[in-house]
Amino acid sequence: MNPIKVLIVDDNLDSQEILQFFVEQLPDFKIIGICNDGEQLVESVMMHKPDLILADINMPKKDGVQAIKECLLFNKELKFIFITGYDDYAVEAFNLSAIDYVVKPVEKARLYVALEKAKQVIGQSHHHTIIDKPDKSSLLPIKFNGSIFYVPLNDILFIEKSGKKCMIYTTTSIFETYENISELQTQLSNNFFQTHRSYIVNLKKISHITPKNETFLVYFPNSDKYAHVSRLKINELQGKMKEIK
Repeated sequence: MNPIKVLIVDDNLDSQEILQFFVEQLPDFKIIGICNDGEQLVESVMMHKPDLILADINMPKKDGVQAIKECLLFNKELKFIFITGYDDYAVEAFNLSAIDYVVKPVEKARLYVALEKAKQVIGQSHHHTIIDKPDKSSLLPIKFNGSIFYVPLNDILFIEKSGKKCMIYTTTSIFETYENISELQTQLSNNFFQTHRSYIVNLKKISHITPKNETFLVYFPNSDKYAHVSRLKINELQGKMKEIK
């Protein structure tokens, strides 16, 4: 495997130098850039397409968590490790599927443990892109009432935005969360498609689509629930259905 392309993001120069020094000792990793804030991070990810990001969280202009969320909108496979002086964001970091969460001051041994995890995950990811990435064990973490529920992606029929909540409909249950529908979208596989501003559907679960007045309704096997497709999205949906089939 080629060296893993690493992007370092930290507004503290000393932290940048420490991370750079530690990473450069490992032949399996190659630093392709260093950013000073979250806005630079988003731009660099679009331009340089790194394999791995080492990101501070508390930064000017745009914090690391928000910047990573934006990056995931156009690169769902992006891998990242949060490195920060605070442990307040640990739950949110892992909800974003961070590979690891390293608290400053960074110790070399601790960083190397995180980088080894990243190497294994990225190696598996590269292998799966060749043989079609499996999603049977993929889970969607859903936060509600102080708990986190882990829902298998294969069980999800569709997601509906309802007021301030999102409803996740599965083959057997309905889950609720106050998370934004766009944030949920970043954690889904390519089998999911946003058919409407308020609906995301699992393309592999669709049984049939029926026109209804000025919209279209999507139905699923063994379920009386349905999702909506906007007129602007119907052609794109049909195209993606052909790709899936």
